[in-house]
Amino acid sequence: MKFPPARATEPLLDPLVAIVLTRRKELRWSQAKLAEAAGISRRALIMLEKGGDCNLSTLRRLHMCLDISLQVCIPKKPTLDDMNAQNALERFGSMP
Repeated sequence: MKFPPARATEPLLDPLVAIVLTRRKELRWSQAKLAEAAGISRRALIMLEKGGDCNLSTLRRLHMCLDISLQVCIPKKPTLDDMNAQNALERFGSMP
């Protein structure tokens, strides 16, 4: 799913929140409908969509209601070879 381009008047939203807003609009759900389905207040949803914070359980409920899957990725730690290659790319514009 692609994220919509940020408009100058909109705050930069966390991607986990931006996808909630995008999906809600795709489904043509009102804020009241989503808030009720997720078991949160409409006011809390409004604040979240304006860039406010929420806890993980609230975010999970919103994602479940909108059929958005959350996936956990454990990043691979870079090796010395990876770091040397990245440095060469940044300094010289090519890989060794």
